[in-house]
Amino acid sequence: MSTESLQETNNKTLGTEAGTFPIITLPDGRKVPTGTIGALMVNVKAFDDGTEEQRVELESAIRSAIPTLHKVGMFDLFTPDEWITDRSPGRSLVGRLARDFIA
Repeated sequence: MSTESLQETNNKTLGTEAGTFPIITLPDGRKVPTGTIGALMVNVKAFDDGTEEQRVELESAIRSAIPTLHKVGMFDLFTPDEWITDRSPGRSLVGRLARDFIA
């Protein structure tokens, strides 16, 4: 998913207008949208509380955030295995998707 598409997903998830969250440049020159972690937290909670149909839609949004979260070092702070828990299906999904992405 492109940075622009992720930014659109973040805006939709957080109910903000297009362009609300800027694109930032990391020290290595890569560009990433802000708002991704906030949108992920909203989506994880919605995934935990959602129906199977809602979870299918949310999985796509969660999956789209994984490359950006990897770029900014989220999975260096909290490894994919640390995300996996029996208390939160959404959080576990993040861990499994991250593990697959990094592998």
